[in-house]
Order: sequence, then structure tokens, then C-alpha cells
Amino acid sequence: MRAIVREEYGSPDVLELREIEKPVPGDGEVLVKVHAASVNTADLDYLRGRPVAARVASGISRPRSSRIGLDVAGRVEVVGRDVTTLGVGDDVWADLFDSGQGAFAEYVCAPETAFSPMPSGVTFEQAATVPHSGVLALQGLLGYGEINPGEKVLINGAGGCVGPFAVQLAKSFGAEVTGVDHGGKLELMRTAGADHLIDYTNEDFTTNGGRYDLILDIVDEHSVLYYRHSLAAGGRYVLVARRLTGFAQAFLVGAGVSMTSDKRMGTFMWRANRRADLELIKGLLENGKITPIIDRRFQLSEVPDALRYQEEGHARGKVVITM
Repeated sequence: MRAIVREEYGSPDVLELREIEKPVPGDGEVLVKVHAASVNTADLDYLRGRPVAARVASGISRPRSSRIGLDVAGRVEVVGRDVTTLGVGDDVWADLFDSGQGAFAEYVCAPETAFSPMPSGVTFEQAATVPHSGVLALQGLLGYGEINPGEKVLINGAGGCVGPFAVQLAKSFGAEVTGVDHGGKLELMRTAGADHLIDYTNEDFTTNGGRYDLILDIVDEHSVLYYRHSLAAGGRYVLVARRLTGFAQAFLVGAGVSMTSDKRMGTFMWRANRRADLELIKGLLENGKITPIIDRRFQLSEVPDALRYQEEGHARGKVVITM
């Protein structure tokens, strides 16, 4: 089978398309024929080995696994012994973060518990955009409690991988949503359903007098204190941390703010591929409250180009890898 592999950390230039042995599922495992995968910022982080502290798990000087790719949608082709929840021919999706990755390949083998039944009425390409970014958006939005109808929610970085899902999820909960990103992504945020749009190159939402019940910060560029005065009384600020410094600051400074005021500020512990979250999103996809927004499609051989396209900030929606 063909798969994208790498032997070292680095840019997309270190990736190669190789012919490797097709895996055979062991006890409790399934072999899935990949129909589509998608690109995430996390794929780029894993490719480059950042943050450096994460290499404790992935490999200090060289990656322990040569495979790459988180989000996958496909069809079960072979089941191993003791598999009870899935059968040959089942359409499934998964975030393979905790299961060896490897979505950028013609086949992937993982424990049956890694996969969930795919939503009905969506394509493999649409399904492949969701498990990582959609679950991350959901857990961030609900990191400090449920969203009530009528609440004002601001998504900082609403035009990235996670942002459009966050906008649509917040809208599904009945929120009034403001999306923040650069001017080139205003149309994407509008398509996702944002009620209000802010181009951060022209306007600083922290100084325009707006107050929000929830700020979801996907950008992770400023101190949590930068956003404090943009929160309404009893408001919440949740950081989707991409930097260790951002995580530490949100955890420590956010805790201080939370203990000394009526506002809650901090981050959350992300749990990849959580079944309950996928089930909730599955229902929203099936009833049309969430629609994946796909920007471009690349072939398996073009994965390095797809990652460059994502890293350079060109994407207006999710980037999909088709088989």
C-alpha cells in the first residue's frame, strides 16, 4: 500500500510517498481502507516536533513513528479477533492522535475503539474534516460550562481549522457569535454563520467596548489578561493552547483571575477522539446544524503541498486529502 512517511522532524520536505506493507489487524483491531483524510495544524506541529517538550512522547531526536495524519474517514475492510462493535463494510471516522496516527495512507490499522460509526448523509471527505477540529472546538466552547441561548460568544481565530466548527457549534447552542480573523477570512466566517465579523488588522476587539459571555481564543498570542476587560460579568475565557508558555500562563494567571473575580479564565485538558463528543457532533451533522467547509482537495501524493498550503495560511476552510 502507499503511505506518506518521514524519518525525521522538519518541514513538509521531509515527507515521502512510499510503498509499505499493508498492516494485518491483530486482536481487537480493524483495518480501514482510507477514503479521505484532512489536514490539521496539529499535523504540522507533529511534523516539526513542536513544542519540543512534546518530543518526550513522540521521540526526542527522531520521531518514533514514521506515519503521520490524524483525521480519517473510511470503510472497514478486515476485522481482527474479538472485534464486537464494527463489521466489514462499516463506514467509520476517527482522530488517530492516540492510535499511532497514519491517516495519510491508503489503509490504516488501529483498535476498534479508535473508530466510531460515520454520520449518515455526509461524504467521506466531509466526515474526514471533523474528528480533530470539531472535537477540539466543542471541548473549548464547553470548557467552563454550557452555552446558554442568547449568550454572546467571540471566537478569536474563527477562520482556521477549528474556528468554523466553533462558530457553527456556538450557533447551534443559540449563541450570538462574533468571529475574529484577518480580512481574507471574513467570507469564510460569514459562511460559517457568524453574526458579527471583526478584521483584527483594522480593529482590536479588546478596545472597542464589546463585552462577551465567552471568548474562545484559538490564536494563543497574548496573555489572558489581554482579554479580561472584554468579558462581561460572569464571563469565561478559554484558551486553545498551542504553546507551552500560553498553556502555563492560562493555567496560572487564569486561576488567579478566576479566584479573585466573577470571571473564569484559563484553558482545558483536551481529550482526543472522545466518543460522546463525536456522537453529539454526529447528530448536528445529520440534522444540518453543522456543515463542513472544504477549501481544497489534494491527492495522497500531494500531502507535502497540502501541508505547505495550510502552513502558509492560504486555507479558507479545511484541506482534504482524497484517495
